[in-house]
Amino acid sequence: MTNPDLALRAEQAVIGAALREPQRLDQIAYLTPDRMAHPTNRALLAALVESRTSNPATPAARMPDLIAQKAAVRGVGADYLRRLADAAPQPRNIASYARLVQEAAVRRDLALHLDRLRTTAGERGPQPSLDRLAQRLEQPQPGAKFSEPAPEPYQPRTQPTHSHEVRVDLRLERQDAVLADLLQHPEHVREVSTWLYAEAFEAGPRREVYEAIVVVAERGDPVDQLTIEWEVHRQDPERYEVKVEVTVEERPDYLARLAATAVVVGAAVELGREIMAEDIRAKLASDFAGIDVTTRGPSTDPAPSPEVRVNAPAPQVQPAPLLQPPPVQQAPAVQSNIRP
Repeated sequence: MTNPDLALRAEQAVIGAALREPQRLDQIAYLTPDRMAHPTNRALLAALVESRTSNPATPAARMPDLIAQKAAVRGVGADYLRRLADAAPQPRNIASYARLVQEAAVRRDLALHLDRLRTTAGERGPQPSLDRLAQRLEQPQPGAKFSEPAPEPYQPRTQPTHSHEVRVDLRLERQDAVLADLLQHPEHVREVSTWLYAEAFEAGPRREVYEAIVVVAERGDPVDQLTIEWEVHRQDPERYEVKVEVTVEERPDYLARLAATAVVVGAAVELGREIMAEDIRAKLASDFAGIDVTTRGPSTDPAPSPEVRVNAPAPQVQPAPLLQPPPVQQAPAVQSNIRP
């Protein structure tokens, strides 16, 4: 099942992108308001679609006031919509965010139909296949997150001032710098992914994030914090909290830290070569350390030393007898019949 936090953030990304650039709604005409999980987002998308249809020339600056009036949701005013628009990722990626919303909606539909099938099949005894599918599509328990009328726009949590700073060694710092550069400048992903393999990264969140970046880029989707986090959760939905050295960070906080890390453009290419070279050296050292050059096979005799080979008399080799050609028959001599 899609994580409810990610589903809510994808919905807010669609709403925020449409508020900033209303014409982007034309790219996601298939996404209807009922596909939104949160009632506030359903009302906002319906108001946006109606405004785009009736007043297509409305400037983006007036959209927050207009949508707040049309939606008429308790706690949703123009200020709230402006904060929602400011927190949204790039509007040009609205089609990708809409696909995430659609995916979450399809999973909810499958879970609902699965519950009906399990209820119908309950009289026929246990159904292992349905139980396994139910574990994959387990519906979240309804809570305050989806019942509040206006969820706060997503903002990455800041590190408290009294908390310990995350300290890593130089090797892991290089890996974080590569990931930060690829996340902030995804135009380098295709170049780097052709030679930098995922096993060169530390097992755990760093390797998971790099694999997700490569997969998302190869699929043609935009590489940003939301799409990468969605892909990481899709690959392994059970591990959502990760350990990063001395602190325990949730994956969204780790990705937010990468997105905010100051990094030189193109650092992924230079540092990626260092990471790969370091990994190759470590593997070669490990392979050679396991080789015992003194061991021989059970029936192998020691090879003679070069001195013995040089000083030993060379064996006399008799040439093979040549084959004699067959005897040539002499033709009878013909004497000339000449008379004196």
